Order: sequence, then structure tokens, then C-alpha cells
Amino acid sequence: MRSENCNHEITTRKKINFLFAALFLSALCFWFLYSWGVSIYETYMLANSIKFSVGGTFAGFSSIGVIVWTWLAFITAMKTNKKASNSWNDKQKKMHNKMLISCCVVAVIISSISYFYIDNRLMNHGYTVKTKYTNVNIYKTYTKN
Repeated sequence: MRSENCNHEITTRKKINFLFAALFLSALCFWFLYSWGVSIYETYMLANSIKFSVGGTFAGFSSIGVIVWTWLAFITAMKTNKKASNSWNDKQKKMHNKMLISCCVVAVIISSISYFYIDNRLMNHGYTVKTKYTNVNIYKTYTKN
């Protein structure tokens, strides 16, 4: 058995890879949240064409929990030079799991409210909707008549 597996130390290369993964996930989350914010703003301003992604809203808000967990794990790995699963105690693990579940619940609530707000507001103002269903998402494009 390799010594790396026995003492659970993390190499510098793994730390760098983990950093890039955390940065990528953060950028992806904020891109989803930005597109949600643009959709809400355009709905409020009654723009000529509005694109809304139901799954994007859910992905943006639910990934907040993943990003917080990722950065906490990265900071733990940098401080202790060990994997977070070996450094965190059971109470910390349970707290992080509750945070992840809470973010998913909040994401479902915000996605639902956003969907109904955008749909009701724009349909009441005479917009037409074009819906595209894919395997993972529902895209709606509203256009002013």
C-alpha cells in the first residue's frame, strides 16, 4: 500500500486541481444566478423578448450549497493537508449535509416562485410564449405582441 493512502495527505497537484474545480463551480453558479437575475429584471421592465430557464434557476440556487461545501473542503485541505472527510468530525459533516439539503429546498421554492411570477406577469401583459423542453430543462421565450 502506498504511503499516500495511509496518512491521507494531499499532494500539491491535487490541491491545485481542487482549486480549479472550485473556481469553475463558482463561476458556473454565478452564471446561472446572473441569467436568473436578468430574467427577473427584464420581466419587471417588460422587455420585448425575455428568456427564462427553469432549470437554470434551480441549478444556481442549489449549487450555492455545493460551492460553500467545496470552498470549506478546500480551505480545510490547505490548512490540514488532509482530505476534508478525514478532518471534519461527525457534527461538521451533518451540518454541511443539512446546508446542502436546505439549499436544494430553497432552490425549489425560488424556482417555483420565479416561474409563476414571470409567467403570470408576462401573460397578463399580452406576451406570447414559446416553450422548449429538453432532457434536463424547460426553456421559455416570451415575446411582446
